[in-house]
Order: sequence, then structure tokens, then C-alpha cells
Amino acid sequence: CSMAAVAVGQVGRAQCCQRRRPVGGLRVARVAQRRLAISSSSSPSTDQLATMSLTQMDSPFTQTTVDPDVFNFGVGQPGPDLLEKAFAMIKEASRGAFDRGDPFLMQYGIEAGSTAFRRELAEFYNEHAKASAHEDEVFATTGVSGALQLLGTVLASPGDCVVVEQPTYFLARDVFGSVGLATLPAPMLADGTMDLEGLAAQIAKQREQGRDVKLLYVVPVHSNPTSRNMSAQQKQEYIDFAEAQGLTIVADEVYELLNFGKRSVESPPFRELCGGDHVISLNSFSKICAPGLRCGWVLASKEVVKKVAASGVLSSGGGMNPVMTATMAEALRSGRMQDLLVNEVQPNLSAKAKSLCEAINKHLCDDEIACTFLAPEGGYFIFLKFPEWLNTTELLPIASDKFKVKYTPGERCLGGTNTARVSFAFYSAEEMEEGVLRLRQAILHYKRTHAA
Repeated sequence: CSMAAVAVGQVGRAQCCQRRRPVGGLRVARVAQRRLAISSSSSPSTDQLATMSLTQMDSPFTQTTVDPDVFNFGVGQPGPDLLEKAFAMIKEASRGAFDRGDPFLMQYGIEAGSTAFRRELAEFYNEHAKASAHEDEVFATTGVSGALQLLGTVLASPGDCVVVEQPTYFLARDVFGSVGLATLPAPMLADGTMDLEGLAAQIAKQREQGRDVKLLYVVPVHSNPTSRNMSAQQKQEYIDFAEAQGLTIVADEVYELLNFGKRSVESPPFRELCGGDHVISLNSFSKICAPGLRCGWVLASKEVVKKVAASGVLSSGGGMNPVMTATMAEALRSGRMQDLLVNEVQPNLSAKAKSLCEAINKHLCDDEIACTFLAPEGGYFIFLKFPEWLNTTELLPIASDKFKVKYTPGERCLGGTNTARVSFAFYSAEEMEEGVLRLRQAILHYKRTHAA
């Protein structure tokens, strides 16, 4: 990290915005030029903060509302700038799908997904991930969350355990819990990988107590929350361990295609190292296009695909989201999805990540705060580590109420009390410094009042 300190009284940018209503009724705040002096020795007043209007999200269609007065680093969702691009692309692709004139598009779908979707998806994935997946190994899903729930019911039983990293994607634990599965946090090594020897002892203890361990869940590329990338050797060690322990690796590779250039740690997707039943790969269009599509895919052996296809929910309801998979098949066939990924999504998120890293280096990595972090090479997130005196769970209500900034405390992700996850996906690159300045003020306030 750079050690650039912020002097008392330094001027930080605040954004004022002009609002307009683009497609879908989503209100967007556009950044205008305005500056507000924020002293590092005193907090901005509530009145001052209330005048700083940021990109917002207020729509009857959205799960989350984003307040224009609060900078929320916890929002791990694409911003309205990318959603507008996705909206236009999907509009054209759906027209192409329906212009084919087959009314059976509206019927119960093939359990694993249509042949067209699976074929186009395999070609798209292989090209961008340098993989060798076959269409028979593709299973259409409603996204990673739905896939986790489905696999949790098909490959495990209530009361079984799922091994997870520390830290890990926190909502995955909720999904596993919803189908009666307990999570077993693995002991970790300094390089961010699991301590497999220690984990073997934990698994043996669980089994001695009558609780089986069936799955090992990992986010191996541009990890949520750490942004780490696993090497091929590390992946192979996990595969060998899973085979020895009778585990199925559930590799959440949702960021596999979301690269900002060549990775410093190049390694193939998990299933390229093991084509058998021990590894299942999950992916989705939620991060590379739009989450409202509820469209994703699983890559697994033909035997696992057949087993999942025979589940009761698919026997009753047919394949998942057949209308949208037909639309995405058209988007892939026409090249529209490739254009969106390469020419819009990747460069947009890369610029946002760069802006946030610069702001963190400038305002959080000095002697006063001494934050450290791993610069992301893709994905959506950065994981911040602070000195031991800072408890980010305690800080959050203070930061939210007094300084109008939010984030995800590391504890929620099974990380340390001095860590925090921040996302660069939602806000514009120009707004990133404002969010970091607010976080700086909150941390310095906490240091004065709590860390004595």
C-alpha cells in the first residue's frame, strides 16, 4: 500500500447529481461537479452529508433499495450503468428468440435445459474460460443460489455438513442452512487456502459424532470476499483431498469470466483438472450480465447431470426458466453476450476497481489507519484488513448513522473482526473516493472514541 496521508482540512470530492429515469423506471444519479471540504479531524455534519446525492436504486422491481445519501459498499450488484446495457441487449435477444415462432418455447422445459442453450453456453464458456466443457455436462439453473439449494438437496441430506472457507461468501451459508445443512468452517493457512491436514481431523471428528460431511464449497477465482485466485496446484490438492475423503467439491466459479486482463495466477477452471464426479462448477449470468435474468449453469459429469435432472422439483416443474434460457441462447448465438462481456462489463468494472484501489491507497493505507488489501484482478470485491484495534462490526452502525457509509463486516463472512468487504460494482468510478473518504472519517472517529 502507498503511505499517502490525508492532511487536516484536505478537500475531498462529494457528488451532487442530476436524476433521470432511464429504462425500467430505475432512478439513476449522475455525477456533477461539486466539492465539499471534509476535515480528517472532525466529522461532517448530518446536514452536509444529506446534500451529497449519489447513485441510487429505487424501483418496485428491486430486492434492495440504495439510498442516494448513503454510500453503501455492501451492495454487490451491477450498477445502473451496466444494467442499461444489459437491458438493451436482452431486449434484442428476446426479440430474436420469439421471432423463431415456436410456441412450445412457453411449455414445460427439458429438465437440464434446451439443447440450443447448452450447446451455445458450452461454446461461449470454452472460448472465454479456455475450457473443454461438453454440452452434455451443462445444466441450466436459476443462478448460483438456486444451484446451491438444488445440489444441497440432491447430493446431501438434512443434518450433513458442508465445508466452507474462512472467509467465505456469507449468503451461501444461508442457502445451505435452508435445506438443513450445517457449515463446517475449515482451518486456513497463511496463503488463504484450507489446512487440509487440520480439516481431515475435523471431518473425522464430525463423522465419529454421526454427522456426515458431503460437500466442500469454495470460491476459487476472484474470490468473494478476498479476491484471491487459486493456483492449479492448490486446486489439484483440493481434488485429491476430496477424492480421499469422499467429498464433492462445489466450485462457485461465478467470476471465472470476469477478468480485468491476464491474471497473475493463471489456472484452468476446476473441472479442467478433474472431469469426474468429485467437482461441480457453478456459474451465472448475474455478474456478467444482469441478476434479474435468474439464469445460470452447472458444469458436472453426465452422471451428476442425470441425477440432478431426476430431482422431484424438475420432474414436476420441468427445466428452470426455459423462456430466459432461450433468450440467452439467442444472445450467445448472435454474439451479443460476448460483446457485452468484453466491451462493456469487463472494462467498466476494471475502471471502477482501479478507482477504488487508488482511493483506498490514498486515504486508508497511511500510518493513521494502516489498511492492507489485495488488489483485485477481476470479480466484484476487495477485502480490507485493518489493525487489531478496529472492530468493523462495532464500527458499522457508527459509520452508517454518523458518516453515511456502509460495508459488509468481515465477521459476517467468517473473517476477522478487523476486516471488511467492499464492492466496487454498483457506484461509478468517479464516486469511489467519496465513499472511501467517508469510511476514513468513520474509522478515525472510532479510533479516537473506542480504540484508546
